[in-house]
Amino acid sequence: MHEIMTIQAGVFSWLSGFFSERALEAIGAILILAIGILTKKYIVPLLKTARDRQMAEHVLTIADDVTDYFLERFPGAHWSIWLDRAIDKIIEVTGVGRGPAERAARAALNRKRRTADSPPEKIAAQT
Repeated sequence: MHEIMTIQAGVFSWLSGFFSERALEAIGAILILAIGILTKKYIVPLLKTARDRQMAEHVLTIADDVTDYFLERFPGAHWSIWLDRAIDKIIEVTGVGRGPAERAARAALNRKRRTADSPPEKIAAQT
């Protein structure tokens, strides 16, 4: 019976030697590094996509407001006359580049044209 205790003590002493403080520190550092890599690879792109989607919605909302303002300000003028000023105003408010601002303004105008060309029952169904 005395031998069994010696063997068990030998196993535990080997395990305690294996899991010394330095080994645990190394394992912890490796785990933190792995978590950082996985976070950068999988979590950060998801967060960036969500942020970009929110920014796009923000830009589109502002583009709708700006084009509404210019349509009211210049009711008889064709949209091509004031479109550059509307794009500049979108850039000023949102801080996006000229390309995204222009696409947002044109999308807002296209939505307004589609709803203006639609019969009233289609407009009611869209809302």
